[in-house]
Amino acid sequence: MKIRKKAILMVLVVFCLNFTAFAQNINLNLNNVTVKKAMETLKEENGYSFVFASGDINTQKVIRVKVNNGTIDQVVKQILQDQKVSYEIKNKNIIVQKNEASNQTDSNKKKVTGTVVDVNGLPIIGANIVEKGTTNGIITDMDGNFQLETAGNATLQISYIGYVAQSIPVGKQTNLTITLKEDFQNIDEVVVVGYGSVKKSDLTGSISSISAKDFNKGISRSPDQLLAGKVPGLMVNRSSGDPNSSVTMQLRGPSSLTASTAPFYVIDGIPGASINLVSPDDIESMNVLKDASATAIYGSRAANGVIMVTTRKGRTGKPQVTYSGYAALESVSGRVNVLNADEHRAFLAEHDMSLAASDEGNGAGTDWQKELLRGVGFSHSHNLSLVGGSENTKYNASVNYLSNEGIVKHSNYDRLVARIGVDQDALNNRLHIGLSVSGSFIGSDHVDYSIFNYAARWLPESPVMSDDPANQQYGGYFQVPGRMTYYNPVAILEQRSDHRSRNILQGTGKIGLDIIDGLRFDMLTSIQTETYDQAYYQKTTDIAVLGKGNAIREFLKNTDKLIETTLNYSKTFARQHELKLMAGYSYQKIINNDGIRGTNNYFTSDATGADNLSVGNGDKAIHFQNYPNKRQSVLVSFFGRVNYGFDNRYLLTATLRRDGSSKFGANNKWAMFPSVSVAWKITGEKFMENQSFFQDLKLRVGYGKSGNQNIDPYTSLTLYGPQSSQFIYNDEWINSYGVTQNPNPDLKWESTSMTNIGIDYSIFGGRISGSLEVYNKETKDMLYKYNVPSPPYQYNQLLANGASMTNKGIEFMANVVAVDNRDFSWISTFNIASNKNRIGSLASNIENLSIAERYEGTMTLEGWTAQTVSLVKPGLPIGTFYTFKYVGYDEEQQKTLYENAAGETVTIDKLKSPDDYKEVGKALPKVTFGWNNTFRYKQWDLNFFLRGMAGNKIFNASRADLSRLNQAATCNISHEAVKDGIMEAPQPSSRWLENGSFLKLDNLTVGYQFNMEKVKEIGQLRLYVTGQNLFTITKYTGVDPEVSLSGLAPGIDNRNYYPKTRSFLLGVNISF
Repeated sequence: MKIRKKAILMVLVVFCLNFTAFAQNINLNLNNVTVKKAMETLKEENGYSFVFASGDINTQKVIRVKVNNGTIDQVVKQILQDQKVSYEIKNKNIIVQKNEASNQTDSNKKKVTGTVVDVNGLPIIGANIVEKGTTNGIITDMDGNFQLETAGNATLQISYIGYVAQSIPVGKQTNLTITLKEDFQNIDEVVVVGYGSVKKSDLTGSISSISAKDFNKGISRSPDQLLAGKVPGLMVNRSSGDPNSSVTMQLRGPSSLTASTAPFYVIDGIPGASINLVSPDDIESMNVLKDASATAIYGSRAANGVIMVTTRKGRTGKPQVTYSGYAALESVSGRVNVLNADEHRAFLAEHDMSLAASDEGNGAGTDWQKELLRGVGFSHSHNLSLVGGSENTKYNASVNYLSNEGIVKHSNYDRLVARIGVDQDALNNRLHIGLSVSGSFIGSDHVDYSIFNYAARWLPESPVMSDDPANQQYGGYFQVPGRMTYYNPVAILEQRSDHRSRNILQGTGKIGLDIIDGLRFDMLTSIQTETYDQAYYQKTTDIAVLGKGNAIREFLKNTDKLIETTLNYSKTFARQHELKLMAGYSYQKIINNDGIRGTNNYFTSDATGADNLSVGNGDKAIHFQNYPNKRQSVLVSFFGRVNYGFDNRYLLTATLRRDGSSKFGANNKWAMFPSVSVAWKITGEKFMENQSFFQDLKLRVGYGKSGNQNIDPYTSLTLYGPQSSQFIYNDEWINSYGVTQNPNPDLKWESTSMTNIGIDYSIFGGRISGSLEVYNKETKDMLYKYNVPSPPYQYNQLLANGASMTNKGIEFMANVVAVDNRDFSWISTFNIASNKNRIGSLASNIENLSIAERYEGTMTLEGWTAQTVSLVKPGLPIGTFYTFKYVGYDEEQQKTLYENAAGETVTIDKLKSPDDYKEVGKALPKVTFGWNNTFRYKQWDLNFFLRGMAGNKIFNASRADLSRLNQAATCNISHEAVKDGIMEAPQPSSRWLENGSFLKLDNLTVGYQFNMEKVKEIGQLRLYVTGQNLFTITKYTGVDPEVSLSGLAPGIDNRNYYPKTRSFLLGVNISF
């Protein structure tokens, strides 16, 4: 009994803001507030918590409370007036029960014990357990346990904030395990924003929140893959199956012509922290800040959006150990559709062609793509975490290991991530100290991407190895010397090695002090160091460096130092006016590429590889060519925010940030980034009191300005570097130095202003909720490289501001709780977005420096010298395909036909580039969408996720390169080319444009939650099976329609053949 009382006391301390004596005098004056607001105010100011079953109290009823120097009993009576309930005050709990017609009693009292857990098997601390029809109740302890004496025929009502309440008849049971499910109607969820957090119901900006349970399932090398298709307006694109490839991200369309368009990461409040420091298993939630009113608090780094990552922290309660892991098998999901040896021989015979003797070798048939692949790729991941703590001390630790074996031989990715953190409260909970250390250790093996093009084009009749003495110099690999860019792909794979390691270590310290009630000071310091090591080697038998070999060894160090301070003040005036103020300062210093790169060749042996450059006999002039440039930058910032709320109906948020960056010109190092947004909770109005259709309806309007400083640190300065020419000095040839970059003292930030109008809604009792957003994003002062005369300029290009671009779009999201009962539930989430991009101007802010248009997307296919297929021009979107317009094939002439500038149909020899180019398609999609469904039946769960895009074109340069039917005797061809039957050499044109729309079944997961009531040592055990990238519905004929959409020439499939994979994994989640 004593142990139970101590546990209850500790829980009350955790959940009460102020622990004071029971018989205190209370002053509470509230006018026209809801019962819910009155309860919250009483808890905030006096520490009393209400315990009641869902539905017993009308919490939206508007009341008045006026108690001066009174008792808690007087306050509760006014709050619960006319509610037809009774209550009992126990310590700091006010246990409320609905009045029943008869208050049944049973002389056969019995003791009931139990545990309350969430769907993951974790204990819920402080859950309310009340015997229905009475005021007999208790709350769960730090282990989620409770013990209550009840009547023999009692019904227990279990509730906790944010979870669906349950009523359970006791019957003959004496020990219960109760699982509470998340309440999907709860709108008081806390959302992390820049330098703080806010209730979801009080948001005024556009923010999408994704919790761990909603993340994408399957193999995730990086946390950004967890968001693919989950957030309307956010495109997450991984165009390669390489385990070492990274994704490209774009939020609400491209916002720059030259700088990066990737969103800015803030991890646990640390801006710019490396996402590689976080394992996907350690993430609790990710909040995507989309409009400028939400992102402007991060100023010059927020034009592309901000992603707030919150990791798991320690908590009060006994130590909780959790293990999650999986093992996966991967296979190729798509191949380049070229002829095999028999098919190729038949084609040659049909068209009176023959192979040269040097090509056929021993006449064996070779599947070159298969030769590069492992039969099956194996991956596995293991995550072990520990959380726990007491009232004042909380701790967390985790370690994660991932091994991702690429489907291509010699491509691998291994990562070890370790984290540990401690949070300590002191001085009567007024001083808060947090310390954490994170480390990430990554090892990767890379392959030369040229092997994929060679594997597609190499003749299938040629062998991999040859006994011919002429091939011994190549290590026995079959080669065709004298034919440029036609190398044995297996030889390249085996004769080149590229190992890289990246180690990141971060230490963080946080301190917070509650100076007085409502006033708090916080300081954060962080230092992050990253080391990068590369060892690259080409053997002496490699045909490209035959007899010489080639080695590169590089070591670089990056350092990021940060200190930030904030002062927060919050106060409620006259019970209706809520005011929150925040002011802050930030200093960040970043040093990148601090290291050295060495090269050498003419090795007599391959024994040491790149581990010992000194054994090479190459010219010393090459030893430090292409040296790394050490780069240093400093960012100093002052920022502030005002939040104001009136009567819990009208909300205002305003922010202002002033950034100073060393990256920009001497005349423009500082800039201001303001924002303002308002929200109206329509359901809080009196005219909405008697309706039941809307549970929540809120209108938001916001405007803000943010910037983009993702450029090299010395871009505004004159840079010097080695030139191609040399001169003689003291009888030695010396490399000359000259200007490699013109200065621009007026260089400044790219600035993006955005207007956003949004509606948040919840209808049908909260079963359907979501948002609708409309935005207009305009980017000005975009950086662009202009060609300039030399002289007067010392270099032929100048980076300057001036260009502009707009993105306009609409986004819709709906969360539907279709079915939700004890044994079965179905939850569906759908999002769709449409964005329209348009280039406004390409004129610079420097007089007489402008361009009308620029050709992009240069093709490097054989015979396509300097041909481009994309156009950057005012009035057009990024990714406009601009090339010859293909109209068909003349069977009689056996020539392809095109439309010239005058609209006439002509053959290819009558066309002139670029005079006859035409706009023939758009690379950026008109629509992107995602649809997630989660089913639960008793202890089984099923989840599937579909995503896709529509309205975009892909320039399939890969198909063009494999359509050389007239060259079939020297290179392989595709089945599509054979079907077309066009013997003419391929030319750049709209013939190669294809529909890029697709629908993917991204993943499908089936899981089973075991009942562990009889195994007390295990809290939760779940097994699951996941299939990833199971199928793709598309008309695109290439390997995969998910091609790169970044840069000035998106949507080009330029022989990017690293195969995408389909994976199947078996996983387990277990907690102790």
